[in-house]
Amino acid sequence: MKRLDEPFEVTIDEVVQEKLKLLELQDGDVLADLGCGDARNLIAAAKLANVHCIGYEILPEALKAARKNVDAEHLSNRIKIVESDFLNANISKVTKLILYLTRNSLGKLSIKLEKELPKGAIIVTHDFDIPGWKADKIIDFTSKEAFLFTFYVYYVK
Repeated sequence: MKRLDEPFEVTIDEVVQEKLKLLELQDGDVLADLGCGDARNLIAAAKLANVHCIGYEILPEALKAARKNVDAEHLSNRIKIVESDFLNANISKVTKLILYLTRNSLGKLSIKLEKELPKGAIIVTHDFDIPGWKADKIIDFTSKEAFLFTFYVYYVK
């Protein structure tokens, strides 16, 4: 498997909730998280709406945490964790996409996103924008601990 030197960082719950709001989740959506880490985005999404979630991850410690967390929440019937490089992810039926990747990886993903995501899909990234794309919304968010995050929202046209 290819390693793209992405950080494995735990996203704070406040940021997870804000990103999920921006995705405008609806029952029946298919949500993917490319580089899902410990699956906290997917678990929170499954608690908010009746969505089908797919997380892609290659880091062994993150995979182990993701599977453990999904099982602990009894959500394995709605959340699938796939051990695969996100460049090989099947995103053709994804209606909502959540990403926390560096601009380097987002740049590598951009053509795949353009070619494979269905029209109407919504992408939310944080801290890093997708090179060559113009975000439909850019939102600055300050956490309770006074950390500043920037969210980028894209609507696939």
